[in-house]
Parts: sequence; structure tokens; C-alpha cells
Amino acid sequence: MTFYKLIALLCCAPLACAYAQTPCDAQLEHIETLLQNHSPFNDGKILFNAVSPCALEGHAKAENYLGLFYLNSIGTAKNEKEAFKLISSAAQKGHASAQYNLGRMYKYGLGCTINFETAVRWFEKGATHGSSKAAYALGYMYYKGFGVPQNYSKALQWLEQSEDPMAKHYLGLANYLGYGVPANEAKALEVLLDNPAPNSKALVAAIYAEQKAKIAQNATTAIETQAPEAKPIKKEVLMETANELQYYPEDALTLQTILGQWEGKLIEYDWSGKHIQRVMPITVSLTKKDSSNTVAVKAFLEQQTIATTALWQDETLYFKNLQQTVTLNRLYPEQPEKNTLDYNFFSTSLQQYSYNGVTYLMGALDAYIPSWKEYGKPMGLVLKPIGTTSSLSEAALLSLAAQKDQFIKLYPVPFNAQLTVQYQLETAATVSAELVRLNGTESIPILAPTKQSAGDYTYTIPVNTALPEGLYIVRLNAGGTLHTRMLIKDIKN
Repeated sequence: MTFYKLIALLCCAPLACAYAQTPCDAQLEHIETLLQNHSPFNDGKILFNAVSPCALEGHAKAENYLGLFYLNSIGTAKNEKEAFKLISSAAQKGHASAQYNLGRMYKYGLGCTINFETAVRWFEKGATHGSSKAAYALGYMYYKGFGVPQNYSKALQWLEQSEDPMAKHYLGLANYLGYGVPANEAKALEVLLDNPAPNSKALVAAIYAEQKAKIAQNATTAIETQAPEAKPIKKEVLMETANELQYYPEDALTLQTILGQWEGKLIEYDWSGKHIQRVMPITVSLTKKDSSNTVAVKAFLEQQTIATTALWQDETLYFKNLQQTVTLNRLYPEQPEKNTLDYNFFSTSLQQYSYNGVTYLMGALDAYIPSWKEYGKPMGLVLKPIGTTSSLSEAALLSLAAQKDQFIKLYPVPFNAQLTVQYQLETAATVSAELVRLNGTESIPILAPTKQSAGDYTYTIPVNTALPEGLYIVRLNAGGTLHTRMLIKDIKN
């Protein structure tokens, strides 16, 4: 990337407040003109030396530039700590672009510890002070629920305030899929066709190819045709007639129950966890591996055979080989050169149901996208024994499998020196939480039993960096209901 493009991308945003022209203002204007007229500009040392004196004087815009030079090795050695110091100083002076850049540093842990909540606060300040990129970044955080409760309406409010091409792209995608607004394909195309982002061009191509109709046919049927026998998930036995669907209490789900050959559907939801996006056929074989609770797992999905092992604990299968990737076609390709995305599957929690003598397993699958260093969208499983004839319609099965997003949100992933746990209580409850190594030999308390009212909660805990790397589980008990989520400790992080 040329220096001009880099600076145009990250730095050029209106200042929070106007001030009289100073020699440093003139110097920075000269540098920007130089870059515009001589792109690509290949001598970063000239830029670094020209900006440094003004940055040392505390000039906010110069501090922001110099911080980015340190961050991107322009005219100097890379130094994230110095970059953070300079950009933080500029941000605290109200410089909108620096506030956006500081939010990015907190989001990705550049020169600081990852902190999504702090990132959100700086994005909001930058957006309020006129940074179009900060408005996009804030909309993105609400869109996926990073550092804030997931909320499409708030996401769209901020995306609409941004002129950034990626903000326009997400607006088009939201209009196409009906996220936060009624689905409107014509409006989506109106936004996307005029957008220069390559992502939007790829999405338009997918729309014109009617990929949405082909991939989401089963999901659309499930959403629009709710069969009478489709029942909401409840923590109780559902008995209205002798043939009604029955939910078995959690203590009835044993390792022996889940062993065998299964077939069914893998369901991908949107970021809110409320809307089915696509449905993929899957077969699963679960075999006890030894005398412990280790299970051999073999699955066939999207023309791929997946073989791994898992530990059965807390009514959940925790997959041990997290480096194993599963490649899925992207539902709506947003990069012209990449129509697939690699996933790691961390775990799947299971529940058992019965209908007319047929046992069903329903699961929430925890997916992670290593290239993004982000959890993926919520996914669900609905399985029945291979060879059995189901009297439940597919619409009923998919409706039964409807789920919300994971109760616990964690970051960063992998974690090292710090871990943040985020959750939302709909009603008051006594809550406790701990971090447990998968083999059960290490346990770190996160929260002692505490009575909490309804609301959003976030806890950031320091972690001993000498703690062994490997697989860990966050176990959170809220009002007697156990919630778990798996993650990785990486000493190299």
C-alpha cells in the first residue's frame, strides 16, 4: 500500500475543533500536498522527520500522523507502544481521526490490551466529532455485538452517518437481508451498485445470480411456513397430547445417549441468532474412544469429511483439535477472490428431544473464524438417528432448533494476559463464574456467587501468563442454569 493511500485511509478526518493556522498546520498541509502530488511516495524518512517536531510540540494532528508512522513502520522501526502513546494523546485532545485510530488499537490489541468496550467508546467519540470511519467502525460493533449488545437498529444509525464504502456495503447487505429494516432488494441494489468497495461488487454479482434463493430455499420455507407441531424450546416436558414433542431434562442426557450414527441439518443464523440464513445437510458419527469421556467424532458436511475427538462434559462436546479447519462456501461472497471461509468448531452443547418414539439431538455449535480472530455467527444442529423416519416436518425441526446468540461472549481469542467475559441477564439472578482448564486441573475464579439485577455485565480478569497454553472453558452459572464457552490460551499471543 502506498503511503498516500494509507494516510488517506486512516488519517484524513475533520478535527474536533477549528484553530488558527500555525506553522505546524502549514507543515502538515505541505506534507499532504506532497503525498497527493507524488504518489506513490517512497521515502518514509522524509515524512517521519517532517512530522516529528510538531508531534513533540503536542500538535494533535501531527501526533496522530507520527503514531501511524510508528504503527506501520513508515520512516522508522515499528513500535506499537510509541504509536499508542502518540495516538492516545491526540485522541484525548479531541482529534476525531486519532479517536478512530485509538479505537482500532483497542479492538485489535495494538500497543495495548484488547478491550472492545473501550474501543466502542473511542469509536463513538470519533464519530461524534465527525470521523466517517469511526461511525462505520461503531456500526460494525453493533452489527456483530462486539463490546455492546448486538443491535441492528443502532448499527444502521451509525452506518448511515458514514461515507465509508464499507459502511455503505453493510447498509446494502442489511437492506437485502432485512436486518433492522424490512428486506428491500431494490434499495439494497441502489446502495450497492454505486458503491466502489470490491465487497459490494461481489455481493451484487451474488444477488444477480440468485444465490440467495438457491441457498436459502429451505430456510425461507421454515420461516414462512410454521407447522402446527413446531414448538418453542422450553426447559420442561411439553405434554398436550400423547404425541406431542417431549423435552428430556438435562440430567437425562448422558454420553451413552448421544453415541451412534446421526443425520440432520447444520443451521447458520444471522448475528442476532434469531433468523435462519442457510441450512446444510450433515451426518455425524459419535463413538466412545476409551474408558474416559473422550468421543471420536466423524462428520460429513459440504463435501468434506471431518474426523476429530471431543470431550463430553457439561452436556457439551468440546472438540480437542481446534486447528482443524472446516471450509464453507460464503453465503453471500463479499470478496471477489474468496468465496469460501475457514472455520474452527470449538464445541456444541446438546439437548435431547423425543417425538413419536424418535430421539432428536438439538445443539448450539460454537464456531470461530481464525482469519478474522472473531467468533462466527451462531450455528445450530438438529439431528436424528440415521435410517429413522421422522414424522416431524422439516419446518418443525428448524423451528425447534431456533436459538439465541451465545449467552457468554469472550475476547480476545486466543487469550493470554487478560480475558473479558460479557453476558446479559434478562431477569435478576445469582451469578457465579470460573475459568477451567479442559482437563480440570486449573481453575481461576471470575466471579463469586453474586446477586445481580437484569442488565449487561462485563468482567475483565488478569490471567497469569505462565498458565499452560491449551483449551479452557468459562463456566457461568446464572440462576441455576449452567452456561459454558470454550476458548484457547496461547502463550505466543
